[in-house]
Amino acid sequence: MYQTHFGLRQRPFPATPDPARYYPATSHERAIARLLNGLADGEGVLVLTGQPGTGKTLVCHCLLERLGSEVDIAFLTNSHVGDRAGLLQAILYDLSLPHEKRGEQEMRLALTDHLLRGYEKGRGTILILDEAQHLTPDLLEELRLLGNLEARSGKAVQVVLVGQPSLLETLRLPELSAFAQRLAVRADVEPLELQEAADYLLHHVRIAGGRPERLFADDALELLSRQTRGVPRLLNQAAHQALNLAAEAGAAQVDVEAALEGLAMLGLAEEIEEGGPSPLLNGAIEAYEPLAETPESRERMSEAEESPSEVEAENTSCRLILASGRTN
Repeated sequence: MYQTHFGLRQRPFPATPDPARYYPATSHERAIARLLNGLADGEGVLVLTGQPGTGKTLVCHCLLERLGSEVDIAFLTNSHVGDRAGLLQAILYDLSLPHEKRGEQEMRLALTDHLLRGYEKGRGTILILDEAQHLTPDLLEELRLLGNLEARSGKAVQVVLVGQPSLLETLRLPELSAFAQRLAVRADVEPLELQEAADYLLHHVRIAGGRPERLFADDALELLSRQTRGVPRLLNQAAHQALNLAAEAGAAQVDVEAALEGLAMLGLAEEIEEGGPSPLLNGAIEAYEPLAETPESRERMSEAEESPSEVEAENTSCRLILASGRTN
């Protein structure tokens, strides 16, 4: 593995979402803030959409961290549940409630009782359903009915649907008009802009214990950022391949050749002109700037005083300063 070759503590670009390596991109932070505000306002149904690979699931994990422990949460990472009974069973299972050998109506009543009793005791429940584009109108109607559960002071349960843009097309169906009217909050995650995409790569290298200004050549950094179009999943895959290739070649850093080959392995290099890649950065990494401090980051710093290097990795972001109007 290339970790040893480059002196890294761990793989910098994981294959699965890892909240500990979260990069606070503008679009992701905006989406989290919108969802948190909607939940705090007591909205019954909220929707988060985004193209594949843009980080929706990671946003969900970060949302859960920021919600704290004052609410009960059921997080369904797979919405292929088949029918209403399957949906109710999945929710009961995630809430650690009995669900086996129960009929549909029995599960519905048990869930309703749990939600209302919890709310009477001051604990609301939030249902988060990932890959919600797979939900049928019938299942969405079941969720609407659950969202109607109310106590004197507000909603007993709030539903967050997370899925690809096709979810919005489903919600426009005439039979879901009652559901659509309850959608007060719609958030969206988008691919990263060029500067944030490059900074995203450097952020992950730094968390893994590497020196980002040494690990990626400036032109390779921009090439990876451009050709992946700022999609975090593709950034992870392309950078991982490029690092593997550079290590196999015994190189000290990822250069354009390694970046091109890594992109080609993923089918992401087709649009590069024959004359060479798009105009590249001149001296891209010029300065480091800390991320904006938040109460959460201050708390994490206080808890991790014994590991200053990890605190720095989590709370410091290397900002890429683009050289305006310059090309190689």
